Amino acid sequence: MKKSMLKRMLFGLLALMIISLLIGSIACGGSSEAGPYEGTSGMNDGVIMPQTTLAATTTHAPVPTIVMTPPATTTPPKVISPESNGGVYYDIAATTDRMVIRSAYLTIVVDDVSTSLQQINNFAELYGGYVVNSSISEDRNRLYAYISFRVDSTRFNDTLQALRDMAADVKSESTAGQDVTEQYTDLASRLRNLEASEAQLLELMNQAGTVTEILAVQKELTNTREDIELIKGQMQYLEQSAALSLFTVTLEQSKLVVEFAADSRTVKEGSGIQFYADISGGFSPYSYEWDFGDGDTSTDANPSHVYDEGGDFTVSLKVTDDKGTSETYTREDYISVLPGWGAGTVAESAWNALVSFFRGVGAFFIGLGIFSPLWIIILVILYFAWWRRRKKKSS
Repeated sequence: MKKSMLKRMLFGLLALMIISLLIGSIACGGSSEAGPYEGTSGMNDGVIMPQTTLAATTTHAPVPTIVMTPPATTTPPKVISPESNGGVYYDIAATTDRMVIRSAYLTIVVDDVSTSLQQINNFAELYGGYVVNSSISEDRNRLYAYISFRVDSTRFNDTLQALRDMAADVKSESTAGQDVTEQYTDLASRLRNLEASEAQLLELMNQAGTVTEILAVQKELTNTREDIELIKGQMQYLEQSAALSLFTVTLEQSKLVVEFAADSRTVKEGSGIQFYADISGGFSPYSYEWDFGDGDTSTDANPSHVYDEGGDFTVSLKVTDDKGTSETYTREDYISVLPGWGAGTVAESAWNALVSFFRGVGAFFIGLGIFSPLWIIILVILYFAWWRRRKKKSS
C-alpha cells in the first residue's frame, strides 16, 4: 500500500513539474509582451539595484498526495544580487530601465604614453572598476600602449569624457550596448521554477521509504540543483557585465617620426626614382618638403624624381604636422647615379677617347724631343759597345 502510494506521488510530482515549466514559459512570454519593467525605477545606467526580498512559496496538499503549486504568472521573477553571492533576491519587475551591457573602444594620441596609462589605472579604480590587462611597447622610438579596464556603468559617460580630455587627438571612438533584459528575465523565470521543483523534491525525499525511491529522488534533485547553479552563474555574469562597463583603449605617442625610402638606390642618368614617405605620430594632415640633393625639391607625399647627372646624392625630407611640429630625416649619399648609354653619350665618350689618344701620342713625341740629346748619347754608347764586341769576335 505504501509503495503504491509513493508511486502515485512520484507520477503526480512529474506531472506537476511539467505543468509548472509550461506555465513558467507562458508567464515569461506574457511578461515580455506586457512590459514587466514598468514601474518604479530600480536601475542606474543599465545597472540593476536591489529592490525587495522574495521567498519561494510552495503549497502542499495533505498526505498521501503531494500537490505542487506552480508559481503564479503575476509573481515577479527572483533575481540574485551580485553582492549576496546567491543568498539574496530582489525584484526587477518593478523597474523601468533596461539591463544593458555597455562597452567602448578608443584609439587616442597622447603626449606621454606612460603617464596616460597610469592615469587610466587611477580613474578606473576611482570609478569603482579595475584594469583587466594592459601592455606597452616601443616601435621606432615611439611608444604604444593597450589597456582594457572596467568601471561602474553609472560612470560610463564620465569615463568616456575623461579619456577624450586626456587625449591630444582621438583617432577613433566607438561605443556599443547589448540589451540583455529579456535574456535575464527568462533566466529568472527558469530559476524560480527550478527552485520550486527543488523544494518539492526535498519534501518527496523525506517521505521516500525504500533505498530505490530515495536514489531516484536524489538523482532528480541533483540534476535540478545543477541546473539551478548553472542559471545562477549565467545571471551573475549578466549582472556583473551590466554593472561594470568595459573600455578598450589603444594609446599612441604624439611624437612625430619621419622616414622615407626609394624604390631603387642606384640608377642611370635620366631614369626616374620613386620616393615613399613613412610618417607616424604627430597630427595629420602633414606637409612635405623634399630635397633630392641636386637642387630640385618637391612637396608631394610620394614624389618621383629624375637625376640628369651622375654622382652620389644626399636626400632629405622635412615633415610638418597639423599642429606645426616639424621633423627632418636625412640620408647621406643615398642615391647613386651612373652615366647613361644614350647615342649622344656614346659619341661623346668616343670623342673623349680619341682626344685622349692623340694627347698621349703628342706627349710621347714632345718628350722624345725634349730628351733627344740624352737619347743620342745613349745610342752612341750602345753603338761603340756593339762595334768593339764585333771587332773582338772577328780577331
